[in-house]
Amino acid sequence: MTVLEESRDGDRHALVLSGGGARGAYEVGTMRALFEGAIPMTGGRIPEIRIFTGTSVGAFNASFLAQQPGPGLEAVGLLEEIWRERLANTAESCGNGVYRLRADPTRILDPGCLSNPLRLLGELGRDAAFWGGYALNYGAQLVRSEAPLRVRLLESFDLTAVFSRSPLESLLAEMIDLDRLRVSGNALAVVTSDWLNGRSKVLDRADVTDRLGTDAILASAAIPGIFPPVDLDGTPCVDGGLLMNTPLVPAIDAGANVIHVIYLDPLVAEIPFPELPNTLDTFYRFYDILLAANVRNDLSTAERVNEELALLAGLGIIDPGGTLLAAEPPAHLRRLSRVVDRIAEGRPYRPLEVHRYRPKTDLGGVEGFLDFSDGFIAGLIEQGYRDALQHDCVDAQCILPPAGSPRPPAAAGPA
Repeated sequence: MTVLEESRDGDRHALVLSGGGARGAYEVGTMRALFEGAIPMTGGRIPEIRIFTGTSVGAFNASFLAQQPGPGLEAVGLLEEIWRERLANTAESCGNGVYRLRADPTRILDPGCLSNPLRLLGELGRDAAFWGGYALNYGAQLVRSEAPLRVRLLESFDLTAVFSRSPLESLLAEMIDLDRLRVSGNALAVVTSDWLNGRSKVLDRADVTDRLGTDAILASAAIPGIFPPVDLDGTPCVDGGLLMNTPLVPAIDAGANVIHVIYLDPLVAEIPFPELPNTLDTFYRFYDILLAANVRNDLSTAERVNEELALLAGLGIIDPGGTLLAAEPPAHLRRLSRVVDRIAEGRPYRPLEVHRYRPKTDLGGVEGFLDFSDGFIAGLIEQGYRDALQHDCVDAQCILPPAGSPRPPAAAGPA
């Protein structure tokens, strides 16, 4: 556990970053506006953020910033450079920095790939070995299985075999410095999903630096059906977005009271509705509806914290500073109120201020998840910046503390 200092304004600021594949470039533009102090609705404040939580691509962005000793505009500039030059598929690169398609014949026409023919030959050899092993394993299963032939044929196809995540593995090894992250003093929470038991797993900074390494981030970004699960402590884990795409609650539990949340999906009503139904659009809308439901649950948690603090102060259970007036609260009150329980443990909640930044239009639909073309990435970064400048708390339904809310003294949160 790391003791986090308050910022100069007396608050503890957190940055919560959602998952969404290539659309994570949008977060970079929003963060640039935030760290420039260019967002009018926040009073032009430049937040001193020490708590970072993220899911999937948001886990990568959060981890990169958390390893900086004083995350700010310079760190966001470095992250933007990585997105534009390493993650994006540029004229000089050989594909993008996240995935490649195995045995993709178009790579021999890519000038960036042709500049390094030995690399292409190496990939060809590795892919040939991979497909040989794939045919052997799934062929044996096809013969052994007693299921009907059509079922066995369907079970012998795995789309994840087409995608190699070796570019992402190399990128994480190069860009995430575990030693720097360990001593940075910033709190970090990376969210992944337990694929075996159907539960979300929140991994803190120590989990990443001392036990799991960059596999924690790799698991958080393992989109089911695209990338295979990642083994963490003997358990297959996949994309954290399945159960917690916007990890707001881990930021609250880490002691944050001013939280900046960046979403990568617009309101469901703003997603274009197709004239003719199709499977891709159906699943995309279905996925966003599920995400919206999870977000509503998280926001209701923040609202309840504010309401309980105001109610407890009004009832004389806590003083205006958020301190319990009784030396030891009754056991039943601790069971009924998470707020009281936290105060009694010496980890008091503070009135929460949650700023919500989200795109005003759809970010490329379902195709946007895997579109790492340099033009698309550059456009997302600029769109994130422009949307942040127009951030409006009424439209975005921010959560603001009630007037006269108590302000308990800060307490250390887990890192």
